[in-house]
Amino acid sequence: MNRVPPVLEYPKDVCFSCTKCGDCCRSFDLLLGPGERERLADLDWTGRERDLVGARPAARVKVAGLDGCHQLSRKPDGACIYLGPENQCRIHQHFGAEAMPLMCRLYPFGFYAMGERTAVDVSFYCRSVSQGDGTPIGEVVADSARLLTTRDSTDTRRHRIRDQVSVDGATMWDIEHHMLSLLADGSLTPVDRVRCVLQFVRLATTGDPAQPTAAVLRKAMAKGIPIQIRDAPLEATMDKTQQAVFYQWLYLALNPAPRRFHQLAPAEQATVHTQRETAGRRFRDRAGRPTVDGVELDVDFERIALVETGIFVSGDCRPGLDFLCAKIIGQKFLVAGLRELPLVEAALKFLLCFPMAVWTSKALAADRGAAEVEEPDLRLAIRLIDRTLGQIPTSLLPLKQREVYDWVMLKTDLVEAATNDLLVG
Repeated sequence: MNRVPPVLEYPKDVCFSCTKCGDCCRSFDLLLGPGERERLADLDWTGRERDLVGARPAARVKVAGLDGCHQLSRKPDGACIYLGPENQCRIHQHFGAEAMPLMCRLYPFGFYAMGERTAVDVSFYCRSVSQGDGTPIGEVVADSARLLTTRDSTDTRRHRIRDQVSVDGATMWDIEHHMLSLLADGSLTPVDRVRCVLQFVRLATTGDPAQPTAAVLRKAMAKGIPIQIRDAPLEATMDKTQQAVFYQWLYLALNPAPRRFHQLAPAEQATVHTQRETAGRRFRDRAGRPTVDGVELDVDFERIALVETGIFVSGDCRPGLDFLCAKIIGQKFLVAGLRELPLVEAALKFLLCFPMAVWTSKALAADRGAAEVEEPDLRLAIRLIDRTLGQIPTSLLPLKQREVYDWVMLKTDLVEAATNDLLVG
């Protein structure tokens, strides 16, 4: 069998250099790969780190669809037990990088095989990535890719476009590259670029996208849709059901469950769940002060609504557009938990990130007393949103609630309606 190194597809306008901030060691419940728990247990900490002598390296967790999962153990404050006082990994410090879990060594990169290429996802929760600092990832990602095993020369899996329609990796890449070209169209406002992608996904996924004639039609659509969008004002506004779904989803995206939640006793989990339900309902109903990243802001929803959002209707929204492009290239937008979503469903849910970034940027600006969104607000908003992207599947909701959420997200113009409400008011 022909085995070759992966051909990487990665976003060109993203940078990264590790600043040893330690955020990733405090914020993610890392699942260990095969044999990693045993290898960590064999490390001899005698004479090195007293608190790690005899410490359990990992805790067993329940993950839907997987058996025997373990994640790195946590300190009482939620940080990884191996995080040192100077934000250094103590495994790396004492035993070298080779002894670290693979996912730690790969961060902030993720890899996803599709067709003849391997997609490179980049976590914008990483402070360096979200701030646009460091080295262009094209100069550093190859080092991480070398940690991957070689693979078959071509990935032959099929990828769903709709429930009953699937295509090969090459066709999926073709569709996605048209989406990227629309997001890169400098003649359009950021809002209109997102609207173009929405329209393209709706039209380009009808019929059989694998037919040779479909590829020709996609090219024509990618040229014609921007002309149509420029002449069509953004008019949709959210109804009450759309508002409830959007703000509830926004709350979940901005306020993930606390670290070590799965390690808490049942009574403690119930208390946390009740607190989050209460906060989520208040957020959904836009009552009082919203909670962002687990902290109540000093402003209410009415004050947030007054913040100006010129950055989103001008050409100054590059961090947001870079984020959208990076998630498409990295295939992160297709992910929901452990499964791959159909392209149409994935695109509609993913593009909700745009109005979510609008609201979050406004909230952060209002909280610091500003009257207008600035680029640092947008960068921090993206960082918070990417932390949970793909980790909140509607399949975890009760059946009736899931049906409502899916219907609103997939069958209505929620992205455009939410964007219009937040930009125009």
